[in-house]
Amino acid sequence: MKKPVIVCIDDEPDVLNSLKIELKKAIGDRCIIETAEGGADALDLLADLQADEYEIALVLSDYIMPDIKGDELLRKIHESSPDTLTIMLTGQADLEALSNAIKYAKLYRYIPKPWQNEDLKLTVVEAVHSYLQDQKLTDEIHKRQEVNEELKLANEALSASESRLSQFLEALPVGVSVYHPDGSIAYFNQTARDLLGADTIPESTAEQLAATYQLYVANTGELYSPDNLPILRALKGESVKVDDVEIRQDGKVIAIEINTTPIFDASGNIAYAIAAFQDISDRKQAEKILADYHHTLEAQIDERTEQLQQAVLAAEAANKAKSTFLANMSHELRTPLNSILGFAQIMEPSPDLTVENRENMRIIRRSGEHLLTLINEVLDLSKIEAGRMTLNPKNFDLYRLLDDLQDMFQLRVQTQELQLCFQRDADVPQYVRTDDIKLRQVLINLLSNAIKFTQRGEIILRVIKLDKSGFIDVLDSPISCFDTTRSIRDFASNSSNLTQVELRDDAEDFTASGFFLMFEIEDTGVGIAPEELGNIFKAFVQTASGQKTQKGTGLGLNISRQFVRLMGGEIVVESQREVGTSFKFEIPVGAVYAAEIPDPQLNREVSGLEPNQPYYRILIVDDREDNRQLLVKMLSPLGFGVEQATNGQEAIEMWEYWHPHLILMDVRMPVMDGYEATKQIKARIKQREPEQQGHGERNISDPDSPIPKIIALTASTIEGRQAFALLVGCDDFISKPFRKTDIFDTLNKHLGVKYLYSNSTDFISIGDRNNLSGTHSNAGLAYLPKLPAEWIDNMKQVIRSADFDLIARTIEEIRDAHPELAEILQGHLDNFDYQKILNLIAEAEESDNGDQGGTN
Repeated sequence: MKKPVIVCIDDEPDVLNSLKIELKKAIGDRCIIETAEGGADALDLLADLQADEYEIALVLSDYIMPDIKGDELLRKIHESSPDTLTIMLTGQADLEALSNAIKYAKLYRYIPKPWQNEDLKLTVVEAVHSYLQDQKLTDEIHKRQEVNEELKLANEALSASESRLSQFLEALPVGVSVYHPDGSIAYFNQTARDLLGADTIPESTAEQLAATYQLYVANTGELYSPDNLPILRALKGESVKVDDVEIRQDGKVIAIEINTTPIFDASGNIAYAIAAFQDISDRKQAEKILADYHHTLEAQIDERTEQLQQAVLAAEAANKAKSTFLANMSHELRTPLNSILGFAQIMEPSPDLTVENRENMRIIRRSGEHLLTLINEVLDLSKIEAGRMTLNPKNFDLYRLLDDLQDMFQLRVQTQELQLCFQRDADVPQYVRTDDIKLRQVLINLLSNAIKFTQRGEIILRVIKLDKSGFIDVLDSPISCFDTTRSIRDFASNSSNLTQVELRDDAEDFTASGFFLMFEIEDTGVGIAPEELGNIFKAFVQTASGQKTQKGTGLGLNISRQFVRLMGGEIVVESQREVGTSFKFEIPVGAVYAAEIPDPQLNREVSGLEPNQPYYRILIVDDREDNRQLLVKMLSPLGFGVEQATNGQEAIEMWEYWHPHLILMDVRMPVMDGYEATKQIKARIKQREPEQQGHGERNISDPDSPIPKIIALTASTIEGRQAFALLVGCDDFISKPFRKTDIFDTLNKHLGVKYLYSNSTDFISIGDRNNLSGTHSNAGLAYLPKLPAEWIDNMKQVIRSADFDLIARTIEEIRDAHPELAEILQGHLDNFDYQKILNLIAEAEESDNGDQGGTN
């Protein structure tokens, strides 16, 4: 803040210097002291000071000066700075001049010359103090004026706000009332008055008001307790919301919701309590209607739930009955099939049959296998519907599977004068991992349908490797049909990550190093009508063409789709009438190495037992004569000792005195079933173990009293039978109908039986339940020469590679030593018959192994 200024005016410099010195002594640094020599100089100085916003507190001026008189100068100074005090210094001033200075120049004092220093000092100090006090008083007045103005504006704004608030509260659709801390009413809006049915609210307290207008507890005849009144609770500091209040007036009941809140002042004391209340009669009525509806709905839901539970129980009972029926029917059908297929296997290789009768026997066997396939299809569908179908991935040779299928259908298409072409892209790997049984079944179903509905032209099977699903492109085709289009779109859009499939607990991850394989079966057959495309994947549904052929069950496509989906893929179909049909399906598979593929199984015709073996006693237990005779005729000619029992009780008696090495136990028999007989035999063996310890431990090689191996035989397809059979004590399990090799392999596994084989061999695909073995002779050779083991192993590997030139070069390696064998192998190679090459190599390897065993 700038200091105030004192201006000294005189035409004599000595006087000005003396005056400045005296004033400095009196005032010190509290004020700035300026001097001017004459009136004009003084006016200019004052103008400059005012321009710089200095406060001019005091002017001391001489009266007699050359340019202007002192009284006139002070008057001009007063006009430009009215608050400035003035003092006149002169020894010659007249009364008129003093009067003018007092009247027009705010003259504070007249000091005659020569002045007394003390008088001068006191006068100047008093004048400056007076000026400063006047300025302070002026500032205070201005401040008060400003505060008054602000208060005036605030009061006006407050009045306007109160007016607006009053209008707002009056316009609210809810009642609002305000109460003083003592409970007296401070405000009631119009809605509140309307709810209470009163034009004016009397001066009373909240408690008196409640009694006057009778507030009741809803749905009761009780008045609201004063202690529980919401507004009184709010006046005690509690925020309250209730909706159980009723006002009853003139026979009318009004349901009220009340919200009360205390209002606190700056000290935390309750200044007011405000209550907001509204008519909720309509809401209460709606809630009652809704509650009644909910009650009715709950009753209906309970009733419907009970009905659904009954329906579920009925469905479960029906499903159980269906499963039981299928299991029983399967057992009844598979039991005679066991005899049909079994005796066919026994008779087919017999040298006593004519060519015609052998072909007839093969027809019988193939017809039986076809019937078994139909039964298995119905059972597969039942398992799928029950969610019990599992995925069993394994490593296998895809090329071999395709070659087997081509061989299987080649004769059939030749008979119908059709062309069957298998096309496989070069980058399709030979060794893969997925469920080969289900893949094979799907391909058989689709190829069978294609051949069945094609009268002329060709059937093509294409196999293509894909890094991701190709079904997105198929979706754009206008002639595509999808039974579940949405699921296919989801499958296609998400196929960059291999579809995950739920596997059995013991199954490994088969999508490692994974990719997709697309299989397409295209035919030039009759095609499918557009209106039938949506139904072709439904169970037991056949197209019009299928009904005309009167073949099949209508299950093949349904099962195929379920198998494809179980493997993590999807299947689609495209078809045009009189043009043809194309089925495409994609599945994720894993690539594996050749070393991970098991060697193909040999199915060799057993001709007898090797010498120097124990005389094995086999007990056959079955209530059906034909089943017993089948096993007797399989085993007796080979040199086994065989006895028969017709039920479990007889089996126990025969075991007690005959002591068989192995019991083939049918599990479903009268008198006593196989399970109970097994349990009793095992229990008796366990009881006798302490008695035998003194004579040495019994074992299966004991010729007099061996511990028998019990093999369960059943035509039942109910899941869990195998686990149950093992649980009661059976050592193994064979399903009917069985192959001869199933019996022979089981005897080898549990008794160590060794067989002699005829000179014919045949390879079978692992898990192929339809491709039962046949016999092939190599009449071109009188004997099979001994071949180097290294060459045999090498030939097996090159055959798996399917490299024609490499196989030919490998054959040439033995031409000099064995020209006749090389010529036969080359003939099979020229016909692309790799299977027969493998058969000859296996026979040679077996012959060599037999020779080595005889020399040891």
